[in-house]
Amino acid sequence: MVNQKVLIRDKFRKHKKISKVLLTLTIITIIIIAIFLIGFFSKKSTNQITIENPLKDIVFANTNAEGLVDKQKVIEQATIEFNQEYINYLLIALGVNNLHKSLIGYGNPVVEFAIENEIWSSEITNNNLQTTKAASTDKDLTISISKQEAIEALLSPDIETFMKTSVTNHNTEIEMVANKVELASKGYLAMYKEITGEEISVDE
Repeated sequence: MVNQKVLIRDKFRKHKKISKVLLTLTIITIIIIAIFLIGFFSKKSTNQITIENPLKDIVFANTNAEGLVDKQKVIEQATIEFNQEYINYLLIALGVNNLHKSLIGYGNPVVEFAIENEIWSSEITNNNLQTTKAASTDKDLTISISKQEAIEALLSPDIETFMKTSVTNHNTEIEMVANKVELASKGYLAMYKEITGEEISVDE
């Protein structure tokens, strides 16, 4: 009788150990699948926004028969006609295609531009930029730049390099507003590193 009880207890312990091992393996499997899905959908949700340079027509109108561009006239006209397309083109140059909706509930990326005495806000959705001349309470970061610098960037033959140099020279300032977990979940940290060359840890 005693032996039978011992056997039952040992059998129960074996079943308990097996159950713990199976539970642990199941949890590990779920975590691996979750990480894979997050990575997969993050890549799938990366934007592929392409637009034409908004200065194209202005440059064409101020180019003479010899093919020389009157840069000063282009800048003057562009300053007057400055609109959301200028912002959108700058965002693409800054790496907005690396941004995506947060998969942990923070929503879409929102970038605010402080351009002299004007405030512009851009919300990045799948393959779309919604830019308005207004402040946003949901902004993730603020980019400060002058109209002159923005137009010079659009006129540059290599706008990505121009913007990186502009940030390095402090002609363009980037201020992170949201917490680093939120920024990381939307792809900002990779974008910031691409622009500045600086690595930012979420644990900092």
